[in-house]
Amino acid sequence: MTNPSARLADQALALQHSGQIEQAAELFREVLQIDPKHPQANFSLGIVTYQAGELGQAINHFRTAAAKAKKHPQIFQLLGLSLLHAGDYEEAQRALQKAISLAPKMAELYAQLGEVHRMRRKPVMARANFETALKMDPSQGHALIGLGHLEVSLGNLETSYKYYEKAIEVGSEWAAAYHRLAFHRSHKERPDFLDDIEKHLDKPVPQPPQQLADLNWAAAKIHSDLGDVPKAVDHFRAARKLHYDAFDIGEYRERVAFMKELFTPEFFQERQEAAANDSDRPVFIFGMPRSGTTLVEQIIARHSQVTAGGELGYFRHTQESLGLKGRPSAALAQNIRNLGPREFRKLARDYLKELDSVDKRTRRVTDKMPHNFEMLWLMTLLFPKATFIHTLRSPADICISLLSHAMSKAHNYARDEKSAGEYVLEYAKLVSHWQKVLPTPPNSLVYEKLVYNQEEESRRLIDLSGLEWQEECLAFYRGETPVNTFSDVQVRRPIFRSSIGRWKKYQHHMESLFEALGPLAPREVRSGDFTCDGSIDLPPFPDISAANDGQDLTSSEALQGS
Repeated sequence: MTNPSARLADQALALQHSGQIEQAAELFREVLQIDPKHPQANFSLGIVTYQAGELGQAINHFRTAAAKAKKHPQIFQLLGLSLLHAGDYEEAQRALQKAISLAPKMAELYAQLGEVHRMRRKPVMARANFETALKMDPSQGHALIGLGHLEVSLGNLETSYKYYEKAIEVGSEWAAAYHRLAFHRSHKERPDFLDDIEKHLDKPVPQPPQQLADLNWAAAKIHSDLGDVPKAVDHFRAARKLHYDAFDIGEYRERVAFMKELFTPEFFQERQEAAANDSDRPVFIFGMPRSGTTLVEQIIARHSQVTAGGELGYFRHTQESLGLKGRPSAALAQNIRNLGPREFRKLARDYLKELDSVDKRTRRVTDKMPHNFEMLWLMTLLFPKATFIHTLRSPADICISLLSHAMSKAHNYARDEKSAGEYVLEYAKLVSHWQKVLPTPPNSLVYEKLVYNQEEESRRLIDLSGLEWQEECLAFYRGETPVNTFSDVQVRRPIFRSSIGRWKKYQHHMESLFEALGPLAPREVRSGDFTCDGSIDLPPFPDISAANDGQDLTSSEALQGS
């Protein structure tokens, strides 16, 4: 007689095969209530949660499935991809290597392993795996795109184009290739491939959402370069709607309020001595994405005693494991308060091991994960002697950059203008709270001030890092460290000013953004009587609305906000 879990699993699998994914997922969840380790149920729910961007759940499901179904390469492949997107590159590498051992002739596995090595800043290993994939299958699109990205990360833009163009030629991952070709060039004239992009977008037949998103991103960038802002805005909106899930700003406000209530001056006073580690190796660089974190890292990392760690996921994973990514509760608050010396010591030890895996030799290692601003409470407790650099930039320019780049799906607050502005305002309130309660508030670096006073601000960065000045830090764009962020092209050029005040181009087309920014909006587009007095706590963002192509951005008014 068939047991209940097997019967339910068969029914769920039939629904899954017929395309009724939600109904299948519900039945698979019922299966797990009976048999929590059921491999098929865990595998199928892993796929559902992976596609929804719920990476923590996906990883748990795939790991449970892999423990039972040890000979199925696809389980280890999807586990590896989930870990890759979650930023756990070491574990992703192990999972994909296991998949390759089970299916050594699958070209795409080598391409995916190459991507892991690329993100780990291991260009030789990345190239070897991409090329292995292409030897097995010359039309392997992920390998072609991966080699293109690798060349960009190394500063070889012209070389990268041939890989993107090859992907288009062989008809594999061509939409992603168009996306990259559009974003890696500044278009003074209409490129021929825009016609191809628009033909694909005009097709009446259904197309994969991510393919359509890539095509819309590409069209938007080209139209923006050519000055057709309304058309660019329409394409950007279409791309974001396809790329991101909806964002719950109410839930995020609840999390911010919870952190502000939990992490008080008393919280830190009671734990300072128990938590502290003596190491000063970390140089933490954080702030909103698109605020200049990559530029700051590249300047510091040009120093001979510094290694660039890039976006290390350690504190983001810790945040998730502690439950701080979920809904607040009294139980969660108590769990955080119950952390003691043993837990703090382990957290610090494990993080320092992560820095060692980047480089054991240099005196300092950078960690430029932007969203570490949410975990400053723990970072400052563990490493009071570390360097903390908070990058600030005009909130309007941050938002325009967020809204016009395809960030990872975890950045779904950038799905529309309103949610982007509301999110940045909540971030501002949180970091303003940290300035008040942390035993040692972080140092601020204003992006606009760095652009207009490069040497002065670069010297200050090196001094904050406890190092002697080296002239090489001015030539940050000559660094050999691979860059894997959306600033990969910009940081290969000397500092430029064209990104300052970019919001002005869009001010008549994104009114909801400036409304949502409220007191952080530039003065001339600000709606309502917002002030930065005691009624709302905000950090000293630059207000560059009065600045025009280099006019005095170093004045106290320009740098201290409104």
